[in-house]
Amino acid sequence: MLMLWAVFPILASIFYCVGSYIQNHLTDNELPRKRAGSYVIMHIPCFIAAMVLVVAVFGRAVFMLPITNVVGLLVAGAINVIGSMFYYRALQAGDTIDITIFNQTSPLISLGLGVLILGESINVNQALGFLFIMAAVAIVVFGSQKKRSGPPNLKVATITLTYAFFSILSDVVYKQFIGGRTADFTLLGQGFFYFNLGSFLMSVIFFICIDDWRHALRKTFFRGKHRSMNLFLSGIDSLAYLIAELLYKLALILAPIVALVTAVSKAASLFASFFIALVLAKVFPRKIHSKKFTKKMIMQYLFAAVLILVGIVMMN
Repeated sequence: MLMLWAVFPILASIFYCVGSYIQNHLTDNELPRKRAGSYVIMHIPCFIAAMVLVVAVFGRAVFMLPITNVVGLLVAGAINVIGSMFYYRALQAGDTIDITIFNQTSPLISLGLGVLILGESINVNQALGFLFIMAAVAIVVFGSQKKRSGPPNLKVATITLTYAFFSILSDVVYKQFIGGRTADFTLLGQGFFYFNLGSFLMSVIFFICIDDWRHALRKTFFRGKHRSMNLFLSGIDSLAYLIAELLYKLALILAPIVALVTAVSKAASLFASFFIALVLAKVFPRKIHSKKFTKKMIMQYLFAAVLILVGIVMMN
């Protein structure tokens, strides 16, 4: 099981990045200002599809879970939707540089919540591996960003940190009530079903209670000028999100502690995001401007990749 837990968040980061580009486009260019949080409702079909898929594969075994675990997983799914709402707001609120930088606090939040809530402990090798990966993230984030003309946007920083906290809290609660450390796919199916059910219920509550969100979605996806393309892009995003979530949840089950999954995922997402941007820039040259490879940037990414590989080996 060599680092199987580390392979899954790496693969998940690719699909997360595909979805994030679509989400960034839709929330930035299509959704009305201050209504980006409404995008959480567009994942309702994704949650339904996930639950149907799990029941089709595992049948009645999905429902053979103690009620305490069911409630915990429902709460984890609801918290995840709340976190996503803040993420979409951050995308629309300001500079992606600030979002990228402050989002890298997730592994540290994960480490803290894992210790406080799950009682996790980290050995010397895992701690060193964690530090190697965090160092690689810092090199890529701060080395590849353009120089800013002023201080970070505190509003964006606050929203991003709030998103990071809720996102990690969701992971920790999920880990608490699903357990794991074995490749038990029935366990994965059970956890994935109730997690998505919690996400579905929270999204439906938002849909019912927030009229401004319903109006924003109708205008963007059903009445607007680009409604057909927006629906298509949202569908692609939902598919990418579903695959990414499945892979990531499996990693949470297999990993020794949550913080390791978060650290590997964040590191991998930086590389995936960069190379996906390059590909999209070639396919849509008029829409997306690619970063140019410089010798300094190549060296930074190579050095970071070495640190990440060493960190993953030490973590295992």
